[in-house]
Amino acid sequence: MNRQDKAARILTLSRALKDEHVSVCWNAARDLAQFGPEARAALPALAEALRSYDATTALWARYAIAKITGETSKHLPALIEALADKQRVFPGMAAAALAGLGAEAKAAVPYLIPELMDPHPDNRWSAAGALARIGPEAREAAPALMEALRDVDEKVRWYAAWALSEIGPEAGQALPALIAALDDPDENVRGYAAKALGRMGPAAREAVPVLRALLEMEEGAVREQVATALMRLENSSSQVRE
Repeated sequence: MNRQDKAARILTLSRALKDEHVSVCWNAARDLAQFGPEARAALPALAEALRSYDATTALWARYAIAKITGETSKHLPALIEALADKQRVFPGMAAAALAGLGAEAKAAVPYLIPELMDPHPDNRWSAAGALARIGPEAREAAPALMEALRDVDEKVRWYAAWALSEIGPEAGQALPALIAALDDPDENVRGYAAKALGRMGPAAREAVPVLRALLEMEEGAVREQVATALMRLENSSSQVRE
């Protein structure tokens, strides 16, 4: 998209912030965030959207302003507060906004952990997804993510496995839970559990026999993830012996 097309798109999205349908408004705000600093022309319209009666629109407007201005620390507290506004904010939206901030949202980790036990599955998997995006800085969430690996909702389980894979070696205490997750009925859970184990290095070498057995049964993308995990673990173990 060239500069002229970007400017036209940003203008269209800015106008959409006043649409009568709130879903159009908050989607416009979320799309504007993707332009980053190039969408500075949309800031006045986004500032007005902060006062929207629709809390989800206001949430994404704040997120967009943070992404455009780079003032994450200024807007992070309000995004964290939105996690508790479950009567007005659409399920999972606050966590999704925090996810978009990546490691810059590390202050939100203590508030995301309780969301892993929320009654609504969208809030649970969205919280796990946000922790995944935060990465190693979310290491204190490892015990809660271990519990989430046993969630009744398969999407929650595989987002939890993904989060543990992104936390990496800092999630070493989750080793037994991740080995158990290799037997999960959902292929996404098995794949991300293997990926997480592969990233733990020598500490996860006890998972090698299980991964070898799993390699014979899997196919496609999951087989590739298992093979990669095995290669990483075997290489790291040989380096330790040397």
